[in-house]
Amino acid sequence: MAITFPRISITVDDDRGMGTQGELNVLSLGFGIHQAWIYTAMFGTNSIFQAQPPTIFSGFAESSVSLVFLISIVVFGLSLLFAAITDQKFLRFYTAKRVLLGAAVLTALGTFAVFASSVPGAVGVAATVFAGVATGIGSALLLLFWGTAYSRYGAATIVMNTAVAIVIAVAIYSVALHVIPSPFSGVLTACLPLLELPLLWHLTPVSYAVRHAIPIFNPLPVRKGPFSLRFALPVLLFGFSLGALRSISTQVILPSSDLTTQLLALFAGGAATVLLLVTTFSIDKRSHWDFLFRPLIPFIAVTLFFLPSLALENSMIAALVLLTGYMCFEALMWVFFGELSQEFRLSPIFVFGVGRGCLALGSLAGSLSVVDPTFLDSLTPFGEAGGAVLIMFAMVVAYALLPRVRDIKRIIIAGGHNFSAIETFNRQIEQVTWGARHSDDEAEAMPTPVPGTFYGAGASKPDAAVGASAYSQAVVPGWRGASIGATPPSTLATPTHEDKQPAEAVSDDERSRKSGRFRSQCEVIADRYLLSRRETEVMFLLAKGHNAAYIQDKLCISKSTAKTHISHIYRKLDIHNQQELLSMVDEARDEL
Repeated sequence: MAITFPRISITVDDDRGMGTQGELNVLSLGFGIHQAWIYTAMFGTNSIFQAQPPTIFSGFAESSVSLVFLISIVVFGLSLLFAAITDQKFLRFYTAKRVLLGAAVLTALGTFAVFASSVPGAVGVAATVFAGVATGIGSALLLLFWGTAYSRYGAATIVMNTAVAIVIAVAIYSVALHVIPSPFSGVLTACLPLLELPLLWHLTPVSYAVRHAIPIFNPLPVRKGPFSLRFALPVLLFGFSLGALRSISTQVILPSSDLTTQLLALFAGGAATVLLLVTTFSIDKRSHWDFLFRPLIPFIAVTLFFLPSLALENSMIAALVLLTGYMCFEALMWVFFGELSQEFRLSPIFVFGVGRGCLALGSLAGSLSVVDPTFLDSLTPFGEAGGAVLIMFAMVVAYALLPRVRDIKRIIIAGGHNFSAIETFNRQIEQVTWGARHSDDEAEAMPTPVPGTFYGAGASKPDAAVGASAYSQAVVPGWRGASIGATPPSTLATPTHEDKQPAEAVSDDERSRKSGRFRSQCEVIADRYLLSRRETEVMFLLAKGHNAAYIQDKLCISKSTAKTHISHIYRKLDIHNQQELLSMVDEARDEL
């Protein structure tokens, strides 16, 4: 029985019939729960778990900084940076369903250990260290799965789900702080990773490529050293600003027991969501992520002028504006990483590893800087507004240093593909998919679907189900993970070696080689012209001779979105019709 969740699609068309489609789905709920765990476990430690701040912060009574938070955020950042370095080398590990399960359990156990962190003596020290290390490693792995899930979607879908997820996270955090008494609020916090597990499990099904007979295209080959340096510095600066705003929002504004403040928080979340959506659907469809930053960074910077007013007795307006700016900022950074990996077909493990790792370390510095309200003010000659000016300056410099498209072009490695794991996935896809279809032709009937197998959206064909089951049980678990309830290999109606004739075996092998060559030819074009992950899939189907209606059905997208992708492909490739594309792909054969 297939698992289904409600989805809301928004399509905005222009006067040419082109459009952008965004889908609000279970991504928002699952990632909202994950973000809520970050707020409650990291920033609500003292109030929710009754844990005491470390000695170095004992002079600040209002501080919510805990030693568990310090250890966890450092381990979290270092774990993500390690994942970025070992990206393709440990690809099997980072995409395995058993790792997803282990990460959720480890995060939950580490959160429960926070209860024992206040116990005096060696037990308290051991519990604190275990809680920090376990939550840091576990949440880092969960975040990589969320990054991979988000990177499969287009920009509008990423923005919609991220904006709503932040609102959900703030709502859960407020409930844990003000509605559920301690220690039950701590128990809820520890259970949040387990609550997000089934949703993330559902979002990590068998590869989209298997379900639609589309190969997994290799990440864009870039020089990771120069790219990381170019990428890390602005993210660190953004992280400093985000950490300061996050601490103010989660430790000063949201902990207020005033009902009006809580309602303002929800209103701010709605305002941030609307602002992000309007910006996303209004900008030029040919634009890149920096066009999303252009209107939002100045807005977030302006909200910082209300920071000195937060200390005033009647500061509801300041709280509303700051919360709206913070929620926009939080969502914007996640959207940035998702779009970067999707639009330029970069490895999401690498992008989110470097991006979120540096953002976490930068946010740690920002959080610590606002522990003492007078610390940032003393660094500038602007008095009480000094902190706001410093945070704003960090944001402006970070935006100026953001890598542009031309920067990515300079660090692309021409013909630098060496992704053996993904090549193995594609060989399995080609062999299983063609083998299933060949078996169907001989039997002149479609095989009966296996009960209890999860096919995913748009995967109603039995050959896709067979491919999904075999793929999930392969030696390599797959870039998107294995399927839920996959059928063991022994139950698959796959012809054995003895059943095949030698001529058929040769034919299978030759077909696989031809399919691999054609995929590589398309990949050469995609790398040269920096096509996005979805544009590469659309180009692959166009190059096989399919029309827009077929692509719309195959990729489960709207007609206007399919036309928009085709128009973008032709514009990037500087061609005008499908025949020119076929010729271009055929000429790419000489470059292999």
